[in-house]
Amino acid sequence: MNISQSNKEALKNPWVLAIILFVLTFVSMNAVFIYLAFQSPPSLVDKNFYENGENYEQIQKKIDQQKALGWTGLLIIPVKTRVNQLQTYEVLIQGKNSTALALDTVVIKAYRPSDAEADFSTEMVNTKPGTYQAELSFALPGTWDIVVEAVEGTNEFVMTKRVSISP
Repeated sequence: MNISQSNKEALKNPWVLAIILFVLTFVSMNAVFIYLAFQSPPSLVDKNFYENGENYEQIQKKIDQQKALGWTGLLIIPVKTRVNQLQTYEVLIQGKNSTALALDTVVIKAYRPSDAEADFSTEMVNTKPGTYQAELSFALPGTWDIVVEAVEGTNEFVMTKRVSISP
């Protein structure tokens, strides 16, 4: 019997290979789920979840239409956000070829995944071409999902960002 760290016999055992394959599958599936969690819209509590679930195909069409628009957006948030502190949130939305857009409405919504009663929204003000601002104050600390909805005619652009509010 050859017992040594350099012995390669263990890698020929089907049980060892099965365990290694299981661990690799487990880690790769976790990586896939983490990727999907960051790429999908926030999973918020919705009072009409059944109706919205039935509208999944229309939601996917809206996402495809948004991608076809070629618009890009950048949400500029304060570095340190605290409870009950009025701070400026700014969004820069550009069309194809980085052209500034004159949008009909831009609304910023704040959702607290753990407490739907604390959710709020406000309309953003156009400060210069393609740039919109709003003053926000969060009443509760914790994790919030910021959703910016920009509308120009029938075109709609949605951006999301998760922020943490300090006490």
